[in-house]
This record gives sequence, structure tokens and C-alpha cells, in this order.
Amino acid sequence: MRKFFILVVLMFFFATCLGQAESIRLEASIEQNKVSVGNPLYLYVTFYGGQDIDQLDIPSVDGLQIKYVGPSTEVSIVNGKVSQSITHTYLVYPRKEGTFEIGPFFADYGGKTYKADAVILNVSSIPSQVPKSTPYSGTPVKVPSQPASTLPPGSGMGASYVGDKIFLTMDIDKRKVYINEIVPLTIKVYVDGLGLKDIEYPVYSHEGFSAGEFATPEKRRETVRGRSYDVLVFRQNLFGIKEGNYVLGPARLRCKLVVRKRTSRSTSIFGSSIFDDDFFSSRFGYETYPVDLESEEIPVTILPFPKENRPVDFQGAVGDFSMDVYIDPSEVKVGDPVVVRMVVRGEGDLDTVTVPQLSSTQNFKTYESEVTKKGDKKTYEQILIPKTTTVEEVPPVSFSFFNPTIGRYETIRKGPFPLKVMEQPDSEKQVKMVSMPEGGEIFYPREELGKDIIYIKESIGKLQPKGYFLYKNWLFWAFQVAAFFFFAAFYRTYKEKQRILSDKSYARFLRAPRKARSGMAKAQALLGKENALLFYDAIFKTLQDYLGDRFDLAKGNIASGVIEKRLEPVGRDEEMINMMRDVFSACEMARYASSGSADRRTKEDILDKVKRIIDYMEKAKI
Repeated sequence: MRKFFILVVLMFFFATCLGQAESIRLEASIEQNKVSVGNPLYLYVTFYGGQDIDQLDIPSVDGLQIKYVGPSTEVSIVNGKVSQSITHTYLVYPRKEGTFEIGPFFADYGGKTYKADAVILNVSSIPSQVPKSTPYSGTPVKVPSQPASTLPPGSGMGASYVGDKIFLTMDIDKRKVYINEIVPLTIKVYVDGLGLKDIEYPVYSHEGFSAGEFATPEKRRETVRGRSYDVLVFRQNLFGIKEGNYVLGPARLRCKLVVRKRTSRSTSIFGSSIFDDDFFSSRFGYETYPVDLESEEIPVTILPFPKENRPVDFQGAVGDFSMDVYIDPSEVKVGDPVVVRMVVRGEGDLDTVTVPQLSSTQNFKTYESEVTKKGDKKTYEQILIPKTTTVEEVPPVSFSFFNPTIGRYETIRKGPFPLKVMEQPDSEKQVKMVSMPEGGEIFYPREELGKDIIYIKESIGKLQPKGYFLYKNWLFWAFQVAAFFFFAAFYRTYKEKQRILSDKSYARFLRAPRKARSGMAKAQALLGKENALLFYDAIFKTLQDYLGDRFDLAKGNIASGVIEKRLEPVGRDEEMINMMRDVFSACEMARYASSGSADRRTKEDILDKVKRIIDYMEKAKI
């Protein structure tokens, strides 16, 4: 019975390990294997079993343009088992006809290297059937703008149309603004009868401006030139930061166009929304195409603050504001605090509002103001402590700002505020102590409660026998020794991490073996390929990266002569130096040779030399 139990446990253990091993894998797939020249498609590389995988290096392929799009992660729970994955997406744009092999792909995870087989893409010369307004070729789709008279209404709007089915506009309220003035910006996507998904936030150039966060996009319908459109509206506030003439935009927005294979139907933004991120796939009768929309540029002028009639206390606040001032209390004693609360509210950039100015604080002790901001209101609390009873008022408070609506400065003044200051009575200045032998009385300075009183203990506490000392207990010393070794181990680990973070050359030295193992695995996988150039590129990159990380050299400074000088302190090994020369020479010959093939035995010999060079470096502790 005991043997049977042990056997069951071992079988469960191996089954668990096998399940975990199978769950970690790397896979590569392409949106479709046959495509025409100029028709882009997506390449997906997915790692199952973890999400800590960076963007993979994909070898360049002649005839294809490959551009990284971004990562996406997924976590699922099935029968209590958690699985996670990360997918890196690439956009592949075919440049010419032919059959292309993309990959293989490699990823490092948990000290191991995982491999995904290459994918095959067949590119034909037959023109693509994708609508002219949708294909994305790695550069924005540029179509001449409509005449100004046909543009949607707006004082500062420009638009670049992709046909008349979908277009992007950018609009601002006015073309001339002042420094620190809020400039509302609106970017709209107009769509007529098309399905969109994966809509990204727009990006645009805004030199001379500081941009706030985008508000939550709005969905609505608008009529333009008698035609009804579904509209997605992006709003953002800009702030001019430097005077001069600038150009906003063009705004660019990426999304995917969803097309039904056989039939198409319009969707409503208020029903089944075209802006929802639904699940579309070619197997369910839909095809998706990436689209890059672009608006026109908008020239803008940022004006400086006028020098004429500029108040002395103006600190750069721009907007239309009001101010209220409150004093609390209005009767105090010398040394007691007075709170001056100044509340500024209104329309404008509250970040440009600074503390209002008190005209004079000569008879007060002052402290730094405390500030709070909530909605359209900013509150400052200034503490004033009167020094003498001659103080009769809190001085006036002034706040100046520039109003861009009327184009001039405004100043708000409040006060002065009556204040009654009384002398502190002697009973509060001193504490009287009596019971002197001569019958006199002595006064001592008043002290704060809690600092001059020693409280009586209610419990005597734990007692120990006389002559008992903690240092005579062996557990005490055992704890001290254990704490010392723990601290030493912690300190060593901490210093190691700090060194890795601060010492770039040391960090490169540590990661050199791991990167070399990954590179050798890639080269090993390329041994059987007909194109020898890919193999020699992998060999050259592996050896170049290893030597660069090992000796903290830039890639451009790695040559046989440089490495030979670095090896002199440990002795000159002619065999290793000759092997290194052979590897670099073979890689250079393969790079500039007219033929792209080489026999497998020669490549195996080069791969073995690289392994021996790396082993020698590691054993010699160079």
C-alpha cells in the first residue's frame, strides 16, 4: 500500500511538471499566408505562460517592411487554472512578389530560450481588392483636402479626407492666444456607414504648447453637407508656454476598418456602435484593414503679455477670476495666530494662479501659505501672528491677472480688515509656584502640558532576579549571530543590485553569458537554412554582443586587435586569437560575398569556434 501511494504521488508530480512545461511555449502566426503586393497584414508572436517578454528581434527580410505595432496581454481562468500570455503584433507590408520566410523567433524566459517556427508568406502581383481608402502602407494615407467651402464648420478647422466615408478634423477656438491661456482643442472622426475598431487616441505636434489629458471621448451624430455621420469627439486643453508663431498638427489617428466579405450594412453610433471594440475575424465573414487618418495643420500665434499697464504684483495668472478674503479671528492676543483665507475662483488655468499679495507684514510673524485646489477654486491659508498691540488691522490683499477675453490686466483688492490685538495677561505668561521656606512665591515660565509632567506608572512591570543579565543567555548570542549573518547577506544583495543599477559596464558583464546562449541557440536553428547570410549575421551579432558586454566596448570598437590587447593581462593564447580572427573573417566574407549559401560543415566549424571562444573567456575569468 505504501509503495502504491508513493507511485501515485510521483505520477501526479510528473504530470504536473509536464503540464507546466507544455503550458509555456512560443507561437507565431500571420493573418493570412497569401497576399498581393501593397496589401499589409499582421504578424502575431504569442508567448504562453508569462507576460514578462519584451519585443522580439525579427531579422529583416528583403522585399518586406516589418514594423512593430505593440503588445497585448491576456489572462484566463479555466477550472481554477490561471493562464496568461502576451502577444507582440507587427505590421508586414509586402514590397515585391515572391515567397518569404519570416523567422524563426526566439524568446528568453526563466533562464530558458523558447523557439517558434518561421512563417511563410506568398506575395503575388495581383492587385489587392482592398478599398482604396483603407490600406496602410506604413506611412499616413494622404488624400488632397476638400475645398474650404465644403469643410465642416469651425473657425480654425482643417481636414484631410479619405474619400467621403471617413475623415479626421482638428479645430481650435481661435488662432491667436496668449501665454498660459487655455486653448480648447477638438479632434473629430467622421464615419459614414463603415465599421471601426481598435481606435487609438490621436497624436499631433504641438510645439510651443503644453497639453493636458484627453477627456473621455464622446459619441454623437452630425450632419455635414447634407450627409449624416457618426462622430467620435476627442477634447483636450492646450496652454501656450512660449511666444511665437507655431503650427498645430497634423493630427493622426490609427484604427481598423471592418469590412464584411459579401454584404455590408451601416451601423449606428447609438445602437450597435461602430466604435465598440467587438470581436471581428475573417472566419466569421469580416475582414479588417488598418487605417491611418490625418488632419490638416493649423497655424497658431502665441502672443506675449502686454507691457503696458502691467501690475507690479502680476505673476502670470491668465483667465477671468474673482477673489474672496476671510479673517479668523478678528480679536486675538499677542502671539496668537490669525488665519487669512484667500479664495480665488473663476475660468482659466488655476495652475498659473499664485498666492495673493499682502501689502505689508512688518508687524506680523508670517509662515508659508497652505494651498488647496478643488474644481474651479483655489484656496490659500496664510498664518499671521501679531508681534505687538499696536497692530490695528490686517493689511490689504491684492491679486492681479490677465484677462484674455478683454485683452487687459485686472487687479482685485480686498481689505484692510480690522483686527483687535490684546496683551497677554501675566497669568498666562507664567506659572506661580509656592511653598517656599521663607514664605515667598516664585514664578516659572509656562510650559506645555505633557512635556513637564512625568506620569505615575500604574503597573510595576516585569521583575527579574537580582544579578540576571541578558548577555549571559546563549539564545541572546545566537540571535545576535543570526542577525549579523542575515544583515550581511541582505547588505551584499543590496549592494549587488545597486551596483547593477549604477554600474552599466558591470551590468553588461553579468548579462553577457545569458545573451550569448540565446544567440548561439538562434545560430544553431539557422544551420540548416539555405541562406547562409542569416546564420553569419547571427554568429557575428552573438560574438560582437558578447565581447562588447564582456569588455564594456561599443559595437563599433570591437575588432580582433582590440580584443587581443584586452587578453594580454592573462597571457596571449594564440589558438584563441586565431579562432577569433577566423570567425570575424568568415562573417565579413559572407556579408560581402555574392553567394548567399555555404556548406553545413563550414558553418558548424564556425559555430564550434564561437562556443570555444566564449568558454575560454568564461573559464579565464577575464
